[in-house]
Amino acid sequence: MSSLAQQNGNASAELRRMTRRALHAVMATTACDHKQVGDGWPVTSIVVPAAHIDGSPILLISDLADHTRHLRRDPRLSLLFTDGNIDAGQSERIDTDNARLTIFGRAVADHAPETRQRYLQTHPDAAQYADFADFDFYHVAVEAVYWVGGFGKQRRLTGNQFVIDGCQPLIDGHDEVIFHMNSDHADAIADIVGYFTDQDKNDGWKMVAIDCDGMDLECNSADSRPLRVNFTETIRSPGEARDILVEMCKKSRGQVS
Repeated sequence: MSSLAQQNGNASAELRRMTRRALHAVMATTACDHKQVGDGWPVTSIVVPAAHIDGSPILLISDLADHTRHLRRDPRLSLLFTDGNIDAGQSERIDTDNARLTIFGRAVADHAPETRQRYLQTHPDAAQYADFADFDFYHVAVEAVYWVGGFGKQRRLTGNQFVIDGCQPLIDGHDEVIFHMNSDHADAIADIVGYFTDQDKNDGWKMVAIDCDGMDLECNSADSRPLRVNFTETIRSPGEARDILVEMCKKSRGQVS
């Protein structure tokens, strides 16, 4: 079944999904002690963000990078995400019809274990350098969001509309939810995969992460890619995670209309 069947139509959820599936983003900062331009110039760079459970962006950046020095003087930044057409083994193709999303916010150093965990769940290869002395994690305190979906298609949200509040129970209970689902309900995960995606349910799928908008899965197949399954509603706690997973499982088994 197409994943379109489970889209909830919520504007902020749709925009958060766009950031969650992004491979990279363009970050704009304000120059400080730059070798080529004076202070105050806008400077852009490519970063590899992740999205926290509540939808706020997470960055892992080096103290040696120009943009980190800029942010220490002025933490304001913009992150540009695009919905390009991505094919296996090919680069993202961008044109004027691609949706794009700009997040305006401030970089805040973040040493919380769950922030590190969330980033490395999204980008496992970053574990090779995440503990280097010159690298630090930051979360972006979102102040505003601007989306363009093509000619005449625009949305403007405040940071509070974009980032989901009240997610601390889900952050605190994240690992317990993962352990419980993989240990006791592997059959439910398989049925959900079979119904809500086009993947083979018998490939040994397991949950690796969950957030307010959906869950990330992986399987035993050597050539498989991580699988994203979006939720029909926004969740904030392990209890709400249980409720929505039970509902999805029942639907996959034809137990609800």
